[in-house]
Amino acid sequence: MHKEEIRSAGTIDYMVFSNLLAPGVLHAFTLRRGGVSLPPYEQLNMGLHVGDKQKAVLENRRRIADVLGYEVSTVVAGEQVHGTNIVQVNTDMLGAGHNSLDDAIPAADGLICAESGIVLMAHAADCTLLFFYDPIERIIGLAHAGWRGAVAQMGPLMVDALVRLGCRSKNIRAALSPSIGPCCYQVGAQVIEQIPPHLQRKVILQKQGSFYFDLPEFQRLQLLEAGLSPENIFKSSYCTACHTDLFYSYRAAGGQTGRMAAIISMKW
Repeated sequence: MHKEEIRSAGTIDYMVFSNLLAPGVLHAFTLRRGGVSLPPYEQLNMGLHVGDKQKAVLENRRRIADVLGYEVSTVVAGEQVHGTNIVQVNTDMLGAGHNSLDDAIPAADGLICAESGIVLMAHAADCTLLFFYDPIERIIGLAHAGWRGAVAQMGPLMVDALVRLGCRSKNIRAALSPSIGPCCYQVGAQVIEQIPPHLQRKVILQKQGSFYFDLPEFQRLQLLEAGLSPENIFKSSYCTACHTDLFYSYRAAGGQTGRMAAIISMKW
């Protein structure tokens, strides 16, 4: 298969990455099709924090759980605040953030886990969701990073957290979800000035007097600098804003839309 593949199960579409396909590991990135949410969240909105009806979101989450084969009671999600706080998840946290935002792990944009039977979940609609898996130490991670999280080093901080648990950076596999691409992500000086100068020329494009940011490439380069091997980093080829038939895009929708979910778990 290619580095990424869109699969269908009944009415549900989701994406997988070939470097994360391994015995005992479950992962997916959800798309729009196959849920019950009404406009402007149609169809498979996975986010409880966007104004959609809770009942619809929980039904959508149940459907993807049925397709992938896990129990909704094993999901753990964080309260994403565009920060860099990373929490190690254990079985005491099962169910956090699944049924309600009230019990999501507070201010957690990064989750890591060394135990089986726990499903990590994160949400986005233009931001990058970063999957991590070390097949040697059997440790997984999931992070949410838009431009704020990226310039604050969310990716490298996740690598540091995994290394502290015993991983070696060269063994860590990473996959970067579909996110807004340099074709659509126009930015100003507020963003550009926070990108390290040695990377600006690689990730800032100028077109017709405006500047565009290659957010996923920036995060790929950060992971390389953090010690990951080039062949272990898969970056999606899709721009969420270009493909609103497949994905939710906060920017393309003018701020009101649903969210995709990244999901990863070790089954044994």
